Amino acid sequence: MPRPRKLLAGAAVAVAAVPLLAACHTSPGAAALVGDQRISAGHLQDQVNAALADKQAQAQLGSDRAGFARVLLSHDISVALVNALIRDRHITISPSDVANVTNQFVQQTGSLAAFHQQAAAGGIPASALPSFVHFTAAQQALEQRLVAGLPVTQQQLRSEYQKNIGNFDQVHAAHILVKHKALAQHLLRQVKQDPSSFARLAKRYSTDKQSAAQGGDLGQVARGSTVTAFDHAVFNHPPGSYFIVHSQFGWHVVHVISRHTVSLTQATPQLKQSLFASRAADLLTSAEQAEAKRIGVHVNPRYGAWQPTKLTVVAARNPVSSPG
Repeated sequence: MPRPRKLLAGAAVAVAAVPLLAACHTSPGAAALVGDQRISAGHLQDQVNAALADKQAQAQLGSDRAGFARVLLSHDISVALVNALIRDRHITISPSDVANVTNQFVQQTGSLAAFHQQAAAGGIPASALPSFVHFTAAQQALEQRLVAGLPVTQQQLRSEYQKNIGNFDQVHAAHILVKHKALAQHLLRQVKQDPSSFARLAKRYSTDKQSAAQGGDLGQVARGSTVTAFDHAVFNHPPGSYFIVHSQFGWHVVHVISRHTVSLTQATPQLKQSLFASRAADLLTSAEQAEAKRIGVHVNPRYGAWQPTKLTVVAARNPVSSPG
């Protein structure tokens, strides 16, 4: 979960002090100014309070409240810089971009609930998740734009595409798992005659109790993510089909509900971002550094000092007062 860790890991780590940089240029009540955008001290404190309301976050991050405030302020400044960059490049973040990022986090953590729990424990409360996910989508879109001009061969793209085919070829499927072929054939005849009976029969007969509770629904199944026999069958039957297949787990009565495929051409921006992951991160950092220099970043000395090379707020040598 790279983006949350980038935001959260610094809270418990001491950072080296550097001289104050243009600290006197913040407006009254501002924690920082990024160009003409004002990040208010009240907003920052509200963020800190909301994050530390979670008991796990309090235990992990609350011992250094000032350090955690610097982490959040650094994040807010990064958000402002990235937003300025995507505006300059006329990049639009669509609802599908946001949904894709949410799915990435869910896949990494195991479930939506686990994502929410891990985020809250790391200092991102539920109220802040939508903006955090949107920011991550903006970062990814900007990285894709930055690497778009880098040279790549079709062979490299095809290889990366096949290596990550589960991200680009998925089916929505349901199944009823039973032990005997005769029962599977009997159930197949029933669901073909009355497709609406599938969920009811899954709840009654399926030995896969987890999916049975959902009427046999397996959700989105990525190519290559299931046993070979099942994988081959579901990706070789069209949406709307019903059939049986045998695997080491038993006999499956399967319904392929729909299929979503992203072509190599459509996936190329994402593939280039993956191929040039380290380059993309470096390009994004360089772009943020240049934007910060162009529009100016000024941090209230009460909260620390801006370190432009690391794009972060660090502890000041002689802090004016504690951020509370």
